[in-house]
Amino acid sequence: MNFVGCSLMFLFIFAIVETARCELLTLGIIGSIGGSLLGSAGYYGYEKFKCNFMECCTYDYIPSDLDKLEVMLAARLYGQQIAQETIINALRGHLGNKDSPKALVMSFHGTPGTGKNYVAQMIAKAFYKNGVQSQYYYFFNGRNDFPLQRKVDEYKEELYEAVSNALKKCERSLFVFDEVDKMPEGLLNILVPFLDYNMYHKPSKQSKIVYQNKAIFIFLSNTGSSQIVQHLKSLWEKGKKRDDTRLQDFEKLIANGAFNEKGGLHHSDTIQTSVIDHYVPFLPLEEVHVRKCLTRAFSERNVTPKEEMIEEALSHLTFGPEPHNLYSMAGCKRIEQKVASIVYRKQSDSKIND
Repeated sequence: MNFVGCSLMFLFIFAIVETARCELLTLGIIGSIGGSLLGSAGYYGYEKFKCNFMECCTYDYIPSDLDKLEVMLAARLYGQQIAQETIINALRGHLGNKDSPKALVMSFHGTPGTGKNYVAQMIAKAFYKNGVQSQYYYFFNGRNDFPLQRKVDEYKEELYEAVSNALKKCERSLFVFDEVDKMPEGLLNILVPFLDYNMYHKPSKQSKIVYQNKAIFIFLSNTGSSQIVQHLKSLWEKGKKRDDTRLQDFEKLIANGAFNEKGGLHHSDTIQTSVIDHYVPFLPLEEVHVRKCLTRAFSERNVTPKEEMIEEALSHLTFGPEPHNLYSMAGCKRIEQKVASIVYRKQSDSKIND
């Protein structure tokens, strides 16, 4: 075969090889794209299927039903018109803003038994399908979880990791810190990056971005309670009705009391950097409110109490401060066991008489 013939034969074979290579490459690309699409479809299909059987960070599991919360507060929270109004408005404002500039941070203050923990649980029940059992509801107790001041640096690392990991799982997480006044000083400073005006932050170069602006943080504390009691008593002495008091009457007093009293908020950066959005006062309960608590406690045991039963339960409670003794010093705390004892004794007496 002459030179021209050899050249033509070479070009013909080269063209066939290139055509085959391009077809294989095209098939490979299509296969790769198809595999990727199938993989994505499979992943989202699995996620949707999984959520039929376990809690997910979706509306189905996090309905955030504020109408339900409002009904619960109206029916079961007594004497706390300021707290009720402030909390509902704060939550509606936070949830109504899709581009909230920061997490919602509320600090509940008041004497024991006024409903702080009770309200936090109601919020969880309204927010999550699984209520306080939701994996996106996080509860910390100052006395139990952070007992030692000398271990505060260790607690800071643990708390930072816990909150960061929680927000990676679900940006609609709810964090409740009870007995803040029993926490080591300085511990809550570690939370400031999560509470501040940032939609997200990146804890380290290796960590994924943590979205925080949809989260809710609630602190529960007895700090500032003495200021609340004294100021409410002073307003009463001036003839001002309890229902006429406003948030502005107490908020500054609470912030100052919390900042200066020993505990987790003592000289805390959370106060100094103004990342706490609402200081919510839980006012001390008067006898009329405690009576409602007692009536409910009896009714939950299927008992309609007589006046003598209510009076007996009230006799176990201490009212103060002197000289007026207007407020139950323990709020509605301790009444459950007192009611249980009275009901049991009455039922036992009835059986004996029969």
